[in-house]
Amino acid sequence: MKRIFLSFTLAILSLSAEIIETGTFSNILNHVSEDTLVVLDIDDTLLLPKQTLGNDAWFCYRWQEHQNNGLSKSEALEKALAEWEAIRHLTEVKIVEEGTEEVVSQVQKMGIPVMALTTQGLALTTRTLQQLATLKIDMEKAAPSNEEYYFLNPSPYGGTQGVIYRKGVLFTAGSKKGAALKTLLEHLNLKPKHIVFINDKESHLKDVEEDMEKMGIHFTGLRYSIGDERVKSFDPRLTDIQWKHSTLGHLLSDQEALRLLN
Repeated sequence: MKRIFLSFTLAILSLSAEIIETGTFSNILNHVSEDTLVVLDIDDTLLLPKQTLGNDAWFCYRWQEHQNNGLSKSEALEKALAEWEAIRHLTEVKIVEEGTEEVVSQVQKMGIPVMALTTQGLALTTRTLQQLATLKIDMEKAAPSNEEYYFLNPSPYGGTQGVIYRKGVLFTAGSKKGAALKTLLEHLNLKPKHIVFINDKESHLKDVEEDMEKMGIHFTGLRYSIGDERVKSFDPRLTDIQWKHSTLGHLLSDQEALRLLN
């Protein structure tokens, strides 16, 4: 009897968190209900730069290149982040999947709180909110709080990073998403029964999952796979040309870079 009870208990616990693969953003609608907090990643989930330069794959490439050139992981991260932020200030953006803005609006109209969670730094707060607005995405509409909140969050490489929650978006500046979200929820005295988080990176989903389990919150992670082929086909030669030949007034498009490459 004890063995049966233990098996039943473990089965229930295993349902407390799950990570599901999805190729469509609208799959969020299948997992939301009353007492759900919906959390959205931004880069490669809501928006993309119009050219390859400045996307997540390029950032990861630059980070590795700086390590190959002798910098430590943390030093390389700081340098790659600075370069990535510079491009993000200059670039125009596009929606990752057509109709995403309508899904976000639909969830907001259902009265379900929605916020965004990004590893972007504090320097990009205003620019990113502007870019989201160009895509008709307003994270303030059903945000869990309109209060602005600044705090320090542990960095994965030691020390702390400044984190800011502004207009429905939590900017973690490269620090852990799970710990930042946990701190924000505790500050707001908010404990939803269920959190649905969509992100293109499984590592970020697992990070948040771990902290939500500590809080006793049922967690559903949606691993957004729509960009997998784009990441696989990333060509650093293309972005090297864009990095070298772009100017403050004009970032080379992929078509322009391809012509130079060929």
